[in-house]
Amino acid sequence: MLGSIKKAASIIETFIGSQRDWSILELSAQLDMPQPTIHHILSSFKELGWVIQDRATKRYRLGVKLWEIGCSAINFREITESARPHLSTIVEECGETAHLGMISAEDPSTVIYVDRVDSQQPVRIVTMIGSRAPSHSSAMGKAILAFNDEFKTQVLAGQLEQVTQFTITDPNLLEEDLRLTRERGYSIGRGEFAGEMIGVAAPIYDHVGKALYGVGIWAPATRMTSADMAAKAPVVMQAAEKISRSLGYLGKPL
Repeated sequence: MLGSIKKAASIIETFIGSQRDWSILELSAQLDMPQPTIHHILSSFKELGWVIQDRATKRYRLGVKLWEIGCSAINFREITESARPHLSTIVEECGETAHLGMISAEDPSTVIYVDRVDSQQPVRIVTMIGSRAPSHSSAMGKAILAFNDEFKTQVLAGQLEQVTQFTITDPNLLEEDLRLTRERGYSIGRGEFAGEMIGVAAPIYDHVGKALYGVGIWAPATRMTSADMAAKAPVVMQAAEKISRSLGYLGKPL
């Protein structure tokens, strides 16, 4: 890869994390890159509409143009428009915030959250749209991995990050967890990504039958007992099936 392209890409990727706006000084420290180089690249990005600079603070953030490019890459509008009514149904029937996620072929080790519909619960996980999580550590990621052999193989062959004390980092244990997920039809996350939160998620298939997306809910353990899970998991699976059908999936019922 050309050095200049690699530098430019590293700058863009910095904005994907939890911090969404940066100064040139901060980027220089974060990337160990000269400030003049960063300024030159950001100036070019501004002309393209890829970044926007706040007039008052002089800080930079990603522009809408990159969002449009991302939409084209993952057909974002189709999946979110198809899924949103079903996310709302999950919220109505389960009383929990519903999330939509996906895993890309470029990086199966992470799941990306692409949409959500919030509940009125005072304690809930609220993921930022576009944020990521290690796919092996979340119910959402495990729901997709369990039904996508290609992704599963790549993740099991890589390093399994310890996100919380409950994260499964042994490949054999993770493979067994994914096997149980396939049997149930839905995954369970037991504090593997976020402390005492329990997650339930199910896979969504595209028109060619690939599990690339997932839908799920999270709740504190006090709101996600075994009885709660037994009542809410079918709602999540039914939503996943309906979203899959809306994307053109014609296989057997999920």
